[in-house]
Amino acid sequence: MGLVTLLHGRRVYLDTNVFVYALNGFPAYAALLTQLFESLEAGAFAAVTSELALAEVLVIPFRHHDAAEEERCRSIFAARPGFELLPVNMSVLEAMARMRAAVPTMRTPDAIHAATAQLAGCHVFLTNDDRLKGLPGLTVTLLSKAAVS
Repeated sequence: MGLVTLLHGRRVYLDTNVFVYALNGFPAYAALLTQLFESLEAGAFAAVTSELALAEVLVIPFRHHDAAEEERCRSIFAARPGFELLPVNMSVLEAMARMRAAVPTMRTPDAIHAATAQLAGCHVFLTNDDRLKGLPGLTVTLLSKAAVS
């Protein structure tokens, strides 16, 4: 079963690495991510991410003082049908703290992403971080596994 088939009709959380790979054109994932974003645009599924993902992808362009790359990063997070960029608010931070209390090895950024996904009612958490395989209440799907199926 292909990734888009798995995601069809579902609410999907996109982890930061999905955007990093898309922006940087990682060859191993280029075709998969093209299909993913085309399917999102076509309304095959709904996608959510946190403003934290935007902050994380802006680090390198800021470091390099690359205004064009900053704008390219911002553009992938632009509002469009079927895509939500959610804020890091008190509800997210409290859910993140609960998650970190339950799973002390989880890093704060990962817990913010997971908490956002849970609060947003996502069914699937799309990432390439295998440390996140056991997120409570979410089906974690790894890009590396989807790319080979």
